[in-house]
Amino acid sequence: MTWKTPLLVVLLPALAAAEPRTWTLQKGTGRAKFRVEAPLDAIEGSTSGLSGELRFDEATWAEGTGKIHIALSGFTTGLSLRDEDLRDQFFHTDRFPEALLTISRLERPSQGVLAAGREGQADAVGTLSLHGKEQPVRIPVWVMLGDEAGQRTLQVTGSFDVPFTEYGIPRPARLFLKLGTVARVRFEASFRAPAPSSPTVALGASPPAPAAPSTRPPRVELAVNVARRPEKPKPLPRAARWEFSLTSPEGRGERLFRDPAVGGEQNALACVSCHAWRDERTGTLDPLGHASPNSSLWNSARRASFWRGFATTPEDAADLCVRRFMLRPAGGVSTQLAELSAYLKRISPDAAPPLDYRPMLLGRKTGIDRPTGGDPKRGAVLTERFCGRCHGEGAMRPPLEIGLYEADYLVSRVRWIAPHDAKQMPPMPLDRLTDTELRDIVTYLVGRTDDRIFQRKRSSAPRTEAPRRPERGPLAAVGRPN
Repeated sequence: MTWKTPLLVVLLPALAAAEPRTWTLQKGTGRAKFRVEAPLDAIEGSTSGLSGELRFDEATWAEGTGKIHIALSGFTTGLSLRDEDLRDQFFHTDRFPEALLTISRLERPSQGVLAAGREGQADAVGTLSLHGKEQPVRIPVWVMLGDEAGQRTLQVTGSFDVPFTEYGIPRPARLFLKLGTVARVRFEASFRAPAPSSPTVALGASPPAPAAPSTRPPRVELAVNVARRPEKPKPLPRAARWEFSLTSPEGRGERLFRDPAVGGEQNALACVSCHAWRDERTGTLDPLGHASPNSSLWNSARRASFWRGFATTPEDAADLCVRRFMLRPAGGVSTQLAELSAYLKRISPDAAPPLDYRPMLLGRKTGIDRPTGGDPKRGAVLTERFCGRCHGEGAMRPPLEIGLYEADYLVSRVRWIAPHDAKQMPPMPLDRLTDTELRDIVTYLVGRTDDRIFQRKRSSAPRTEAPRRPERGPLAAVGRPN
């Protein structure tokens, strides 16, 4: 057993010589992203305000320390008013401009010495300072050491929970049933340090393998758990009444028309979610008083083209729907597409359809003037008519809340104007929902100033009318009201 003594003599000086080095988060690559699950859809944002340092040596990495700064005022979500809410009503950046993550040590390391190309795991123990409060945190982290251009690189990822109450972050009362009490934070960061002056000897470690250079910037993602409303017991479904026999292609297509399984695994829509199948020339409302988001497919199969010329047959048109809205990028099953086409042809008795679908193109490109200048009372009726089919208690999407949305955001979703983030929500074209009707709906959902969930600090109410063009000419000032 005396052979161990020379080996220890070699190892101990190398380990004793290990000195902590500074690992710097690379300038210009610090970037943070977050995602918040909201009642209507996810809110995503990003910031470039990420900086910090770590202090450790590969041979004694469990003794590492560090500080990471996250600038809260730099978060953007794509909508200026929502960014204002985030800064003023949630983070209160005028008083608390940044969050600080301080790491004091690592516990439960998966290996004693970090080796290039080999993933390590540990619990980072320290504190998080946020919103004027400092709380202890324990963060499971994964690290990957690499070599690049004569320097050492380190990729770090991890996740932890941030309870709002522990940091004194207020939640708006109107959102009490919708936002959870804990934020799940996930992060990824890239650091760089000079290579050690002398190689570190690792007992039992495999030879270091060069790690591929990473160009991925640091990222922090914020996901807020959504507390769902208790679901009411759903009534037993009524037996479906089918017009055509299951033994016929059109009968199988009729059933597929109401089946979400035509789409992908995460799909919640069927053809009937967006389209009716009745003759709507005598009225667009169903027996429950709801209107489909898009025009009825009655009498649709005999058109010369579909999807504004992108498809020339009902099968191709259905395939586009499956790919675009029903979350199946590979497209529909050929037999199912043929049976859907057979059904559409059976409910298309006229040789020339009377509907004009050209307004859909215009509806996808334009916003509306004075989006909050409509009639909120009529908007309440129209919201139930055009939105109640999908948004309601026990429906496939959450109920809509007055005061939760911005006017431009609602118009973008309905008309599919970027950044709409509409996911499976179909666009409602002008021949389905006019600008006047949409204006009434937006006015109702945006609500009065005191309906806003986030009360903004403004000296005057937001403008809801279109700006007046400046008058020109020598008589411009004549007759101008005081």
